[in-house]
Amino acid sequence: MNEHQNDPNQPNDPGGPLTSQPRPQGGAGSRAGETLDEITSTLRDLFSRVPDTVGKAVERAINVRDTTVLIRLSDESSDKLDTLVSSGVFRSRSEAAAFLIEEGIKAQTTLFQRIQDKLTEIEKLRSELRNSISPEMPS
Repeated sequence: MNEHQNDPNQPNDPGGPLTSQPRPQGGAGSRAGETLDEITSTLRDLFSRVPDTVGKAVERAINVRDTTVLIRLSDESSDKLDTLVSSGVFRSRSEAAAFLIEEGIKAQTTLFQRIQDKLTEIEKLRSELRNSISPEMPS
């Protein structure tokens, strides 16, 4: 085993999975190497765009905040917010929390639609009950 294999100060072995070193030509290994290089290139491209994507989402989350909400968090959740702030992704815990809440709501659109449908149904039933007790009562 290479003595520097896990040393972050030492470069990867030439031809390793995350290097752009040329691979030997010929045979089935060559095609696998090309595929691995394509995957590596795609991943590098994706990761290079992540900061822009996150940055834009963060900016949107920051710009549309109108309401202040006081919440209590578990120590673990609080630590995760602190990690986002200390990494420089967000400027404050408030920004990090707002972003995560917004993303959670987006991820649960089906749930919120079901809840809204049930609330509409409940309001319709209440109205029917009010009208059955006293047809003159305003809805």
